[in-house]
Amino acid sequence: MKLETPDVMAFLRRIANDLHSKKLLPVAAVLLAAIVAVPLALSKTTSSHTPGPQASQGTAPPANPIPALNVQTTPGQSKLNGPARNPFKPQGGTSTTATGTTVTTATSTATASSSNGTGTLSSGGVSTSSSSNGASSSGGSSTTVPFTTATLPKGTSKPAPSGLSSTQAYDVALATTNNSGGFDTIDPLERLSEIPSQHQPLLVELGVLQGGRRVLFAVMPGAVVNGPGTCTPGPIDCQILSLGQNQTEVLSDTVPAGNVVQVADFAITSISAKTYSSAAAANQARDASSAAGRKLLGSSTLSALSLFQYEPSLGALVDLRNLTVGGGS
Repeated sequence: MKLETPDVMAFLRRIANDLHSKKLLPVAAVLLAAIVAVPLALSKTTSSHTPGPQASQGTAPPANPIPALNVQTTPGQSKLNGPARNPFKPQGGTSTTATGTTVTTATSTATASSSNGTGTLSSGGVSTSSSSNGASSSGGSSTTVPFTTATLPKGTSKPAPSGLSSTQAYDVALATTNNSGGFDTIDPLERLSEIPSQHQPLLVELGVLQGGRRVLFAVMPGAVVNGPGTCTPGPIDCQILSLGQNQTEVLSDTVPAGNVVQVADFAITSISAKTYSSAAAANQARDASSAAGRKLLGSSTLSALSLFQYEPSLGALVDLRNLTVGGGS
């Protein structure tokens, strides 16, 4: 139904008269003003906050700036001082690696005492430097080898005579460390005995050198000795070890992997002359020797063995280098 304009005006007049009679006309006026004013105010607020042209992407700073990362694609120029350390290598202890060669030391636990200084381990197959005084080395690669020496018993007997009577023979006593941390004493030590044992013949005792002051040992290939002893032909190739009484020597072995493993410490604790009931008994003692050691030396290629000869009539080894050939001038 369509309302005519006069009816609308009459309707509005009736509403106005009704509001006036009920004294609600001011309230209606206020509501009408609010209805008109609120949209206008909202329209002005929207116009004042219209965003301008959008800033170019990538130039607006973020709300919480993050420090820029500097990625360097070329190697840095910083240098680290000191030698590189292999993390997989055990630190401390008794094991040492140098120039590709790792060296392991077996320590005697009962009477071991550290030796200070510098020295060289010697053998026919490997040359190694050590942290003790003495000995020699042979051809091959060189590496530092720490080791310990044990305190072995000291001999108290008086020195042996420089020569024997017809009823005497030299008697040698030897002490060596064992796996239990103590030491064993062999008295008397049979000539040509294998040391430390027949199962591990690293040395062969050749006998007492003429003069009664030293004992000689043949150094087998792969054996390593270190200490105050004297080597022949020299420190570069130790084939014959000469050791005096109460001189402690370190004996090591070169295992198949090329490592040097300390086996035992040993020392001559006594060189004496034993008197027998007859010259025949003395001669029998002078001739006695180990069959195993004799067989080992028979197949040996040590050239220095020819420099020393055992003379049963003297009961001692003769250094052939000290002999002179007589003759007319």
